[in-house]
Amino acid sequence: MRVNDDPIGGDPGESPGEAVFRVTAIERQKRNPGRVSIYLDGAFGFGLDEEVLFRNPIHEGDSLSESFIDGVLLSDERVRAKAKALRLLSHRALATDELRRKLLERDFSERTVKRVVEDLRRVGLLDDGAFAASFVRSRMIQRPCSKKLLVLELKHRGIGENAAVEAVEAAYGPDSEEEVAGALFSAKMASLKGENPRKARKKAVDFLYRRGFDWELIRGAMDGAGGEKISDLKNIFD
Repeated sequence: MRVNDDPIGGDPGESPGEAVFRVTAIERQKRNPGRVSIYLDGAFGFGLDEEVLFRNPIHEGDSLSESFIDGVLLSDERVRAKAKALRLLSHRALATDELRRKLLERDFSERTVKRVVEDLRRVGLLDDGAFAASFVRSRMIQRPCSKKLLVLELKHRGIGENAAVEAVEAAYGPDSEEEVAGALFSAKMASLKGENPRKARKKAVDFLYRRGFDWELIRGAMDGAGGEKISDLKNIFD
């Protein structure tokens, strides 16, 4: 049966010009006790969440029009999409666009996803500003990097560029990029103690580059650590 996004409403009975199906059985699903199976004219018709059935009572012997069936199926999709969204958010915080993409990937209709996202934003479970700030703080604790890389990662998660830049500037932490790069360079060099010095410095430079620091910041980190200047290290990149 086709599922559309029209609001639920009206009598489940016959409407002029519509096919009508008689409910012959209603059974609780064994593998999913929170859902019931509706049988129409002796064959399985569709499944519904108990919440949807409670709000749209259906009984054996009822005659259901196509429009009523389409409506309850839409309502059921919204319940399932919301439950999936809450499960996703229970694992980690998500940006609005990130959650939207994940729901669409699971074949929920665009209109249902839009409705679920709006509901979650209204109750404060989706907040891109709070998400961006939390993401930056967490990233700087777990894997410190450059501001440029943080902005790119936020944009990849659906945060607009201006909002991403503002979040990074506000939540980057008390240390400057120069100080972060210097601390990372020193820590990386310490972890490579015992290796060939020039190879160790190349690994440390590559490490900072992967963390998104530009050459000026890397040069400053090396100079501050008392190592060779990048201008003196042409051969280590050959």
